Amino acid sequence: MDFSAVHLHLAINHSPLYAEIFALCLILFGLLKRRREFVTAAFVVAIVAALCASAAYLTGDRAADFVSHANPPIAGVDKTLIKEHDLAAGFCVASSCITGVAAIIALFIGYRRGARPRWMEIVIAILIAWSISVAGRTALLGGRIHHEEVRALAVHTP
Repeated sequence: MDFSAVHLHLAINHSPLYAEIFALCLILFGLLKRRREFVTAAFVVAIVAALCASAAYLTGDRAADFVSHANPPIAGVDKTLIKEHDLAAGFCVASSCITGVAAIIALFIGYRRGARPRWMEIVIAILIAWSISVAGRTALLGGRIHHEEVRALAVHTP
């Protein structure tokens, strides 16, 4: 079996969403229990999520090219949905990177001062939640490309 950009994209495309969800759980727990180590771990996971989103995005173009030019065409694939998913993926990378950069800044401030302002941690929690919503939409649009059952929900939803 040949390992291609399609395989790589399919292997990593869920990781940004799951990493952001994990980061949100960590930061909420850390904020509620006032446990700085959990907030710090959430920041690190948010940075990893940004890297995962970038990797998924970078493999996406080659995967889209393969799917668009497959001969014979791949059964169940709706090529017309690729462009919308690609646009959402770019926004996903942007939101994840904004969140990741904010986390890096907070980690740096915490390292330099010995403590981070609580407001900064709350802002990053909000950014993580925002990134989850963007990654979730991107995942939904990506799923519609090949999963007919997800496409059917979009058509029949009032």
